[in-house]
Amino acid sequence: MTHPVPQYGYRALLSHEYGLTVLLLQSGIGHSKAQKSVQQLLADRSWDVIISTGFAGDLEMNSIGSVLIGQDVFLNQVTRSHVSSIQRSFVCHPDWVNAALSIRWMGQVPLRTGKFVSVDRVLINSGEKRQLHIETGAVGVDMESAAIGEVAQEHGVPFLIVRAISDGAHDDLPVDFNLFLQPSGWVSGIMQIITTPASWKGFVDLYRHSKQAALQLTQFFEGFFSGVSRVSPSPRSVDGK
Repeated sequence: MTHPVPQYGYRALLSHEYGLTVLLLQSGIGHSKAQKSVQQLLADRSWDVIISTGFAGDLEMNSIGSVLIGQDVFLNQVTRSHVSSIQRSFVCHPDWVNAALSIRWMGQVPLRTGKFVSVDRVLINSGEKRQLHIETGAVGVDMESAAIGEVAQEHGVPFLIVRAISDGAHDDLPVDFNLFLQPSGWVSGIMQIITTPASWKGFVDLYRHSKQAALQLTQFFEGFFSGVSRVSPSPRSVDGK
């Protein structure tokens, strides 16, 4: 049975299904929020695996809803004009990667695996995604996985990335969502939406794509946790988003 629980002031869900203890923690968007939440989580409790999950942008192909299993993740600082050459890498634990890829998967699109890259802002157009793929060879992009992997590595806890694609490699986002990452940008963001009717269809498409991605993630974890429970009777797991 899954139920909401308070966790260091974050929204969280706790489940004891399949004989496991699984905590899904909503950290918020971005490197610093993800880093802080996982640091608090690991400060007073040990877990068998930390999973970075949620949505991601596709850098390789247009495959909305497909589930990506990370092999490793690079941390890149992205500017409007280029991708920095300074990178740090955090490797996903191979045993957990194999466990994720070994589930009986009946999703709409086959599971994919490869390198992730975490950036410090939302990529709003396909050109940025294309450039990032050329620079890094990554298949997926998000803003949190590198931070979660870094903290997991510091604490010696296995780390895994499982994310579903909500925007494809060739998709432009309807507005600049970076405006909403700072309290002072909300007014500008709302005005941009109101004054750009052409963006409204983009919001509908993004909502539909996000729903599709969420359904695929749910289906994946139902198979993943049931499979893990058959192999190991009492592992504990935690998801970070």
